[in-house]
Amino acid sequence: MASPNAWIAGLAGALALGGCATSGLQMPGVATAPVAEPVAADAVEALSELPAQPLVAGACGTFFWSADSSHRFLAFENETEGFARVFANGQVNAFSFPARQSSFIVGDPYERRYVDAGRQLDLRLTGTVGERLPEGQRIERSVLSIQQPDGQRLVIPVIGHYACRQLRPG
Repeated sequence: MASPNAWIAGLAGALALGGCATSGLQMPGVATAPVAEPVAADAVEALSELPAQPLVAGACGTFFWSADSSHRFLAFENETEGFARVFANGQVNAFSFPARQSSFIVGDPYERRYVDAGRQLDLRLTGTVGERLPEGQRIERSVLSIQQPDGQRLVIPVIGHYACRQLRPG
């Protein structure tokens, strides 16, 4: 598995800051409605992370990888279209939320909560919006917290990166 720097370098090659919305209302922190049913891990060659996630030209997204040596791709939020995919409890879980209407501000808390009572899911992504980079923005000191069906909470340190895919000229 590639290091996060290799992932970010690859992401930077495919993405460049583009025309993301910069004003409007803040996105609420809780998403409750799943977009689709989860994909069972045994249905797709023993998944241990999210598959690659497309980001169309002009769209913005936030990507999260585990901070351990495996650097598994665990969460993706399409900020432009308003959906997220999170790998938790052995499967890909899909959620919808209002599309982002404003830019991230360095130092602000980053908080997302994805809840689906029907699937007994309570997932939280938290961190701090970090420095701007030429190819996006860091989400620092981040963790993915997963409420397990047995009541225990699994906390996974993650590396976050926000980026926009550049619009193609003319």
